Amino acid sequence: MSLRAIVGSLFGCVVAVGFAPASAEADGPKHPHIHHALYELGEARTELKDAAHDFGGHREKALKAVDAAVTQMAKALDAVGDKYTAKAPDKDVYKKYEHHPHIHHALYELAEARKELKDAKHDFGGHREKALKDVDHAITQLEAALKFEKK
Repeated sequence: MSLRAIVGSLFGCVVAVGFAPASAEADGPKHPHIHHALYELGEARTELKDAAHDFGGHREKALKAVDAAVTQMAKALDAVGDKYTAKAPDKDVYKKYEHHPHIHHALYELAEARKELKDAKHDFGGHREKALKDVDHAITQLEAALKFEKK
């Protein structure tokens, strides 16, 4: 199975589980910003793929970086038994973004997820460092893509 197929399958699982009732964890997720970042990265991935332009040639790099960050954050959550439960935020959160709201909000949630990864008292089953590296790379690539966003 190719890496693309594996990442596609993982996205399918993450998105499908993302629409499960939040009651799966009575007190909510242990790492809510990582959950929110996963949701927004899925939505940002769709915005990147569906855009009529290639973000100044940065679309493919951004998609690969998003896939890597999703993979590592999902592994980190799995390692600590924090079942993915994120749901879509209130639509008002996107009003402040004129274009590509999920890409913009993914950047915000990635920064928050980064803090959550760094501040945790555990290493997410050995996935913290790789997750941080991939989150940083996704931030860099999404920012580069947005520099060339078409309005």
